Amino acid sequence: MPVNYRVGIDVGTHSFGCAAIEVDDNDQPIQILSAVSLIHDSGIDPDQNKSATTRLATSGVARRTRRLYRRRRHRTIKLEKFLRSQGWKTKEFEHYSDPYLPWKTRVALVNGFIADETQRGEYLSIALRHIANHRGWRNPYWKVSSLYSPDAPSDAFEEIRKELEAKTKRKIPHDVTVGQLISFAQFGQDRLRGGGKKKDEKKSAGEFKQAVISARLHQVDHAREINEICRVQKINDTLRKQILDLVFAAESPKGAQSGRVGKDPLQPGKYRALKASDAFQRYRIAALIGNLRILHEGAIRRLYDNERHIIFEYLVNLAPKTEPSWLEIADLLNIDRGQLRGTATMTDDGERAGAKPPVHDTNRTILGCKVKPLAQWWKNASEPERAAMLKALSNAEVDDFDSPAGAQVQAFFAELDEKEHEKLDSLHLPMGRAAYSEDTLVRLTKRMNQENLDLYDARRAEFGIAEDWAPPAPRIGEPVGNPAVDRVLKGVARWLEAAADEWGAPKSVVIEHVRDGFISESKAREIDRENDKRHQHNEKLFREMEERLGIEGKPRSADLWRFQSVQRQNCQCAYCGSPITYTNSEMDHIVPRAGEGSTNTRDNLVAVCHRCNLSKSNIPFAVWAQKVSIPGVSVKEALERTKHWSVDSGLNKTEFNNFRGKVRDRFQRTAHDEPLDARSMESVAWMANELRGRVAQRFHQENTSVSVYRGAITAEARRAAGIANKLRFIGGPGKTRLDRRHHAVDAAVVAFTRQYVAETLAIRSNKKRAAELLRDVPRWKEFTGADEKRRAAWNVWLPKVQKLASLLQVALDEDRIVVTQNIRLRVGNGRAHKETIGKLKTIRVGDAISATDIDRASSEALWCALTRDKDFDAKAGLPENPERKIRIHGTWYGADDEIEVFPVGAGAIKVRGGYAELSRFHHARIYKVPKKTGYDYCMLRVYNTDLVRHRNEDLFSVELKPQTMSVRQAEQKLRKSLAENSAEYLGWIVPNDELVVDTSRIASAQLNEVQEIYGKIHRWRLLGFDSNSRILLRPLQLSAEGLPDDANAASKEIIKGRGWRTSINGFLTGGNVAVVRRDALGRVRLTSAAHLPVSWKVD
Repeated sequence: MPVNYRVGIDVGTHSFGCAAIEVDDNDQPIQILSAVSLIHDSGIDPDQNKSATTRLATSGVARRTRRLYRRRRHRTIKLEKFLRSQGWKTKEFEHYSDPYLPWKTRVALVNGFIADETQRGEYLSIALRHIANHRGWRNPYWKVSSLYSPDAPSDAFEEIRKELEAKTKRKIPHDVTVGQLISFAQFGQDRLRGGGKKKDEKKSAGEFKQAVISARLHQVDHAREINEICRVQKINDTLRKQILDLVFAAESPKGAQSGRVGKDPLQPGKYRALKASDAFQRYRIAALIGNLRILHEGAIRRLYDNERHIIFEYLVNLAPKTEPSWLEIADLLNIDRGQLRGTATMTDDGERAGAKPPVHDTNRTILGCKVKPLAQWWKNASEPERAAMLKALSNAEVDDFDSPAGAQVQAFFAELDEKEHEKLDSLHLPMGRAAYSEDTLVRLTKRMNQENLDLYDARRAEFGIAEDWAPPAPRIGEPVGNPAVDRVLKGVARWLEAAADEWGAPKSVVIEHVRDGFISESKAREIDRENDKRHQHNEKLFREMEERLGIEGKPRSADLWRFQSVQRQNCQCAYCGSPITYTNSEMDHIVPRAGEGSTNTRDNLVAVCHRCNLSKSNIPFAVWAQKVSIPGVSVKEALERTKHWSVDSGLNKTEFNNFRGKVRDRFQRTAHDEPLDARSMESVAWMANELRGRVAQRFHQENTSVSVYRGAITAEARRAAGIANKLRFIGGPGKTRLDRRHHAVDAAVVAFTRQYVAETLAIRSNKKRAAELLRDVPRWKEFTGADEKRRAAWNVWLPKVQKLASLLQVALDEDRIVVTQNIRLRVGNGRAHKETIGKLKTIRVGDAISATDIDRASSEALWCALTRDKDFDAKAGLPENPERKIRIHGTWYGADDEIEVFPVGAGAIKVRGGYAELSRFHHARIYKVPKKTGYDYCMLRVYNTDLVRHRNEDLFSVELKPQTMSVRQAEQKLRKSLAENSAEYLGWIVPNDELVVDTSRIASAQLNEVQEIYGKIHRWRLLGFDSNSRILLRPLQLSAEGLPDDANAASKEIIKGRGWRTSINGFLTGGNVAVVRRDALGRVRLTSAAHLPVSWKVD
């Protein structure tokens, strides 16, 4: 049966809260249906958390590396197959005793014809495979056929030749081949390749050997050598070209995604256009211009045809180094900037101009790029040629070099050198796809410009669509490619769909997000660093204020702004130029805002004298300056004084000039700023509005209202309702970031925010800030709405939130507000092993081999062979036996043969002739192991590598053989019990699992210290497996973000540091532990027909 309820969603950087609140017929909250705080990792790779590298980026590098090796292997196999077909012997290089034989054969093949056919064939095989393994760089736009008749050697070849000539003091001819060139070095003494070893990093350049091949050779250099070899060895032309084709074969991954391009909703037979295309860039400018309006004599009007044409041509053709501004647009229209409206209005397809007008980003990027030949080519290119160039520069499109335009592009790229190609990689054109095809974009742009229509009217006129038609939005959870955003989209989608399935469509969905909520983790950290830098600078200024002005108590940011303004203005009134000080100065808004509130930005606030502030009152400076007779007051003189302002210590010259430019702009304004309304609290973040559009489309049929606001609204709502310091969280009353449940609480509060309430909250916040800046009487608390409708909405909202606060407090006290994290169950989860490759330990088969070394056998087959020997003892291992023989994979090894074992006790895997330590456990299995009196609890940590072969089975129940690394790393008592089949398998746990624990029976001094401060902690998150008998835990509901700086060492260690390290046996024996698994709505899952993880209790 459908339930009447409202939904709130609060999005943070590493978490988000969702709340569904049931309401009665009077829209009063009566029950909390679901309140969940979901913590996520922002897509960060746990092995690269320090650099904020995402799993997506790491997996991309790994995928490309695997593809590189795979293609190289296939290419080698194909070449070897061809060589064998010619009757040329292909023996592995390792089977030759001379490590420099490949270089010597290359020289021999060029120096003279080899009469012995067998030797010639073997030498050709060695040389060609050696060249194929180190074939160098080639312009990706050159075909292999260009190497049939190569030109002169590359610059890199010449560089190496000159360096070697200087080193050996011998004349080296210009026409030598690569093999001949390297033969001038001393084999065995000179380093041929590489930049040095790890141990050489701290040495000076003269302390270690420099590589002979000091620059990257080009394929043209190796092609010259192959051509010379073929000439000397009398290889026919057809065979020569076949060899070149095989050695230098290459394929491009570009265009792999072209088959996934979506269709145009207005013309389903056509594909969506690139956002970098000229059609989209012009369409975007035309669509956003269509939103512009002009305030004239108190009325709002559209742009005239000629006005629209002037703006469109200006923005399309704006020079690369010229920054666009709305002031310039206003000047073009001969109006005051304040008369220009609609600059932040969003189009139907989600585009918004914002602080700057839209421009032709593609033109500006290419014309202003570092590849000067590209900029010049672009200026002279035709439209088809430009379109072909964009396809070539885009990884999403397949190169089209067969068309006349494509041929021109290929010819251009073929002329670029290696460095210019590297610069092309740093060229960032607009990414993504437009909502429509190029044909649709061109038609809509033409219709908007010719008939002076906005996008909505142009679509209807051009395609005859219905009035309520809107571009189809993706489903809520569809990824956008940003891992942090995708975590939010997927989590919100799951929760909303589950709520809709359970209770029907909600009446409303309100989304609130912090500034960093819809950006990547690396970008969020960058913002944090800038904030920290600004904070430190402000602290320095505060100390300076205290010293110079004798201020007692901590100054507020409003005091700091006034202090900076006076210093910046050289202690002069910004309006008349008379002397002012910090004490007698007053802050004033250059351009006041129409209606309630003010524009409280730095560029709109200046320090002025009392006389000017009193006289100016609440009108724009430019208007007042024309009326008043105060000496020094005029727009011209005010602008002149800004030229002599002192640069703020926290800004560089460019930043200060930009700031000063904005102030000068405001000095010239004659119109008031637009009045504050609900839009002032609405989010301008693209992804926030994208989520709003997706949710709105999902519940379109049910008439669910959807809105999205910036993060400040919840804090304002809590303060306004008087509940900010009443809710009791862990750590005390009032919202605290220590308690992760605050996300769900914030979501519940924001669920009841309506448009009028949001507008009132925005104005209250604005009035509060203005009062601080102007040192005015704080009357903002008395403000409850600009008119009767808004005051009535406020009076209805206030008791709702206060009633909601009571429901939330009960839920907090009863522990019904859920904190959860997703668990990862797939086999592939980050890196399988560490990057460092170590040397294996070798042991003779006939020697005494300890049980420890046997457990460190480098392969499962070797472990089986050793443990099945008749002399094997589980404790002592194997005694010395000169007659011992073992068989591994059908091969017999005698006593004098050597076997390989890992030299470390940690789990390891054999990799490329060495070993690497394993770094990832998939899960741990909990067993009850009998003993003489009672039983012990043990865990079997299961490595990912042991499950790869079982990827299509139930990973939690597959049999793990004794020879697997997982079993070999387990406790001895568990291994013995498993071998005897006496261990009872209870269940499995994975990192991020929720564990409910009774800590009263667990002895831990460290834990007791923490619980003395924060009370009994029952809910824990499994952090990881510290050893084969110990686990790491962290309090599920406590966040390191809110931990006070003066917290004791135990709290810092458990909440922020390594976590609580405890024995698995003691923990399960005394903790009465339950493993809790939840559904999307936060409810405990006890059974699942879909075979999803269910909760279980340790017996």
